[in-house]
Amino acid sequence: MLLELASSHRPAPAPSPRRGGGESAPPASIPGVWRGLGRARPESEPTGFAALDAALLGGWPVGALSQLVGGEAGLGFSIVVPLLARLTQAGRHAALVAPPYIPYAPALRDAGVELQRLLWIAPQDRVDALWAAEQMLRSGVFGAVALWSPPLDAPVERRLQLAAETGRSIGMACHSVGYGAHSIAAVRLQLRTAATGLEIEVLRCRGARPGQRVECPFPLRRVA
Repeated sequence: MLLELASSHRPAPAPSPRRGGGESAPPASIPGVWRGLGRARPESEPTGFAALDAALLGGWPVGALSQLVGGEAGLGFSIVVPLLARLTQAGRHAALVAPPYIPYAPALRDAGVELQRLLWIAPQDRVDALWAAEQMLRSGVFGAVALWSPPLDAPVERRLQLAAETGRSIGMACHSVGYGAHSIAAVRLQLRTAATGLEIEVLRCRGARPGQRVECPFPLRRVA
């Protein structure tokens, strides 16, 4: 839901804080001042890959939607597995909604995922998949919810984003086909296979410069 704030009366701007000598305080010391690129995200979960964490200013944003776009179904799941392992080992639940392949339990267990806290949902259709993802993101029970689906339209993206904010969860929308720049996802990653791993281009990350490229090895190339 988009909120539009309109007012015919704007309050006068607050005077700039000054230090004892009459000099203006540096912007970094003034609460509420937007610092532009380079500002750290308040809360995130490490991806398990140092280079990717650096590009994403700490990792997967909590309370937000991330978008993973690959050229083939299931590409990129290996960079999600470390998050699943960390969350489930910490007692949190995680969910996989409509993955393109059956999750391979032995490989996930070997990667450290506590299987009793991982929910796999195989909905009958896209409507059920979207409904399940939204409810789990909103519930506050699931630390992360990964959804595989065709590209989402703007209203659906907004609903999932709002649900992730409400539940303080990590939402992931995984697509094998990308789409234009009109997405509200906090993070957008373009995934391609490389000789020894996965090449990741950061198309968008709030607070960071787009266009960064990192490469991550994938010991779990096809675990789902």
